[in-house]
Amino acid sequence: MLFDVHLELGNFELAKSYLDKFSNDNSDFDYLIRLSKWSDHRGNLEAAIKYMEQAKEIAESSNLPATKQWVYTNIADYYGHAGRIKDSYNHYLKALSIDNNDAYAKKGIAWILYSYEKNANEALRILNSITTSYNAPDYYLLKAEIAEFQGDSNLQEEQIKLYKSAVQNEFYGDMYNKYNVLLYAEENIETEKALKIAQTEIKNRPTPQSYDLLAWTYYKYGDATEALDIMEKYVVGKTYEPEVLFHLAQVYKANGKKDEAKNLKKELLESAFELEYH
Repeated sequence: MLFDVHLELGNFELAKSYLDKFSNDNSDFDYLIRLSKWSDHRGNLEAAIKYMEQAKEIAESSNLPATKQWVYTNIADYYGHAGRIKDSYNHYLKALSIDNNDAYAKKGIAWILYSYEKNANEALRILNSITTSYNAPDYYLLKAEIAEFQGDSNLQEEQIKLYKSAVQNEFYGDMYNKYNVLLYAEENIETEKALKIAQTEIKNRPTPQSYDLLAWTYYKYGDATEALDIMEKYVVGKTYEPEVLFHLAQVYKANGKKDEAKNLKKELLESAFELEYH
């Protein structure tokens, strides 16, 4: 659990030190899922999948429904990141076979239908079925994104309003800071709000992903030089998240660093499934 906390906070060396305390136990479920998470953090998706598959074998042999459901959705995510769309889809279905109300699994299937099959109508139908009883704010943003893809500006605006209203609930705390920054950074009149939230996120979690939010806000505001400075100090070489690398490529291009941007192209193409909406 200390590994989980320190990885989330960006204390990567400390997180790894806790993981190393258990490095001799490759048959332990809790260790394997964290080793998988660490591998993903390091940009080694192949290893992340390997360790999660080992954890899946343990979960299936123990036959604990909740554990199997958790593993299926997590490995489905990894398969999607690796472009193994059929495997991803099948494991979301496995999770749903355990709990047919698993909102996360349904969202994963909706994302496949939208981003991979371009079946926006069916994706929206699934998302609408989820939000009749499950109202996490990020589902509104996904529906807004699909509406934009369809050219339905009225639905897009409606869903963004629903999102903004939902996150006013103090119950969520800082849970949706990332989404808020990315949303407000797109709206020039909300730049100051985006910068403030990004700074809060850095204070809470000084991770490369948090600094990326700040850099992206400056970039969208037109200050590509400041964005590049932040990226080079706090982001470059410290994370392999596709969305962050996409932002970095845009910042490089805006600063005339075409070779650096081109070097990221291969990795971004491999992450096309995740980045389809860009």
